[in-house]
Amino acid sequence: MRRLLVTAALCGTAMPAWSEAWRALTGPEIAAALTDRSLAYENGARQSFREGGGTTYRVGAGVSEGRWRVEEDRYCSNWPPAESWSCYVLEREAETGRLRFSGASGDMSIGSYEE
Repeated sequence: MRRLLVTAALCGTAMPAWSEAWRALTGPEIAAALTDRSLAYENGARQSFREGGGTTYRVGAGVSEGRWRVEEDRYCSNWPPAESWSCYVLEREAETGRLRFSGASGDMSIGSYEE
């Protein structure tokens, strides 16, 4: 990385956009980003996040009701009848404001705010 910075400086070129494209959100930022908001995902699904911790996920004619919360700097969700919670790193894309949920197993979802 240091060599890339020096080369960019000597050549008068800017650093590539990928260097700051996505930034992980902190716990308070996650709560602010999701509370009483709705996201549209790339797969056509929609999800709303209520202040009390309820969440609704809609895809096609299917509707699922679950729970969400913030644990440290991660977004976590639970979808009954499962009892376990799944947690994700939540990142925001600097240019567009899109949100990316990344799970420990490599699963990833990207959503945009619905206004």
